[in-house]
Amino acid sequence: MRRGPADQGGVLSAFFVENGTESVAAGDYDPREAVVVWHEVFNEVWAPLPDDNVVALPDALVAQLVKADPARMHDVALSWAPLVDMDFHAAFAHLSELSRLARTAVSRAETVYLRVSEQA
Repeated sequence: MRRGPADQGGVLSAFFVENGTESVAAGDYDPREAVVVWHEVFNEVWAPLPDDNVVALPDALVAQLVKADPARMHDVALSWAPLVDMDFHAAFAHLSELSRLARTAVSRAETVYLRVSEQA
């Protein structure tokens, strides 16, 4: 079983919109690695995210999350879930939440960010 950030030193991670009113917890996986996988599954050119505590998600990924229909989310979840030792249904639900967050951000002309911080 892969160890996630919660197992590796108490890291808290969340995706959130620019104004901070809405967020989605990243869960027990490395969100930076996940962003790379999602890019690959969506067939986008990707670059690793910087190691900053707060970083904007790539516009191309946000655009893919916004336009992804349930069938596309199914494919992404199916590819990603085994890599993070996550149940398919949980992965699908999580990606669907991220898609909703991306749609909210785009509708408000805001940015989607990832925050990774050490637990106190």
